[in-house]
Amino acid sequence: MSFFARPNLDDTQFKQLEGSLLTLSGQTQIATPTGLTLTDGSGGDIIVTASGASINNQVLTYDSVENVIKLKDSSGGGSGVYSGASPTTCEVGGMTACTDIFGCSISDILQTILVPNVAPILVGVSATLSILPSDLLYEVGTDVDITATTNFGAGCIDPLYVSGGTMCVGRSCGASGYTYSLWGIVQSFVADSLATNNCVIPTKSIQAGNNTIGVSVCYSGGTQPYYSDCTTPFDSACSPGSVSPSSKTICGIYPIYYGKQPSGTRPPVTNDLITGGTKSVEQSSGTVTIDFSSVGEYTWFAIPSGSTSKTCWYVNASNNGPMVSSTADKYPDECIISVNSGNGCWSGIGYKVYMSKTFWTDPLPIEFRNS
Repeated sequence: MSFFARPNLDDTQFKQLEGSLLTLSGQTQIATPTGLTLTDGSGGDIIVTASGASINNQVLTYDSVENVIKLKDSSGGGSGVYSGASPTTCEVGGMTACTDIFGCSISDILQTILVPNVAPILVGVSATLSILPSDLLYEVGTDVDITATTNFGAGCIDPLYVSGGTMCVGRSCGASGYTYSLWGIVQSFVADSLATNNCVIPTKSIQAGNNTIGVSVCYSGGTQPYYSDCTTPFDSACSPGSVSPSSKTICGIYPIYYGKQPSGTRPPVTNDLITGGTKSVEQSSGTVTIDFSSVGEYTWFAIPSGSTSKTCWYVNASNNGPMVSSTADKYPDECIISVNSGNGCWSGIGYKVYMSKTFWTDPLPIEFRNS
């Protein structure tokens, strides 16, 4: 006959030896809500209770008011799981409206609101070209000394989110060389890593028409931009390449001449009359405005024969009239002669000359128009 005994576990019948290990290999159930009591050996007892263990997502939490360790709703703690209404109804920080947050940890929700994963602002590479002197109009045949200056902008990654190491904050890590095109001829490549490059252009005699200065800047690749988590790539790294700013076009033109002569006989139109007048280096295909400030004098002006003929003059709404349409006009004719530059820059250029039929007093500027 087998013998079976179920002893009571109490301090009277059982005592665990100090320093020994008691292993419970089966399932141990605490049948009362008062549960276990943790003691520090000096009368400081804290009850571990299982009261209320039917609520989902509860965790063991110390309650200093009741001096117990008990189950507590995790949604009330900062590191628990959110189980309230969802989705969100408004934008808060980095969290957009209509975000489903049910079942998300409080920590993840706060991180999304307070520390969203943001992208940097990217500014691409650029370059500008300037020249000194800055004049873009010159008389044909003028010798000029020009310095071209190129400024390279490496762009930027702002802010630069990196987890370590030294990286350039620009989209490019800098210029690697400059190639200038002067008067339509490509010059040798100049290796230069500086952001500003100066090119002193040899003395040039300006030709008629457009004289162009251009530049191309080669640049190195750049740093890979990342989101603020420093691990998620944003866009792609800048590849090595080149950028060409707007070129500078110097236009070589033939000047206009104008003047006035004392009253008396209408003076003949000659080369000396033209080159002895006032010279102005300006375009003459459109309206030409001249301030003769004449007082009882003949007035005249001359434009290159390639410019559009002038057909009317205008001072104001009550003081204007046609030109070259009849002998009664204030400027009755258009005379074409060959002119040589007074300073030896050019020769044999045809000019259209307009001279008043008699002497006039013109204290105000006169516009000479194409129509």
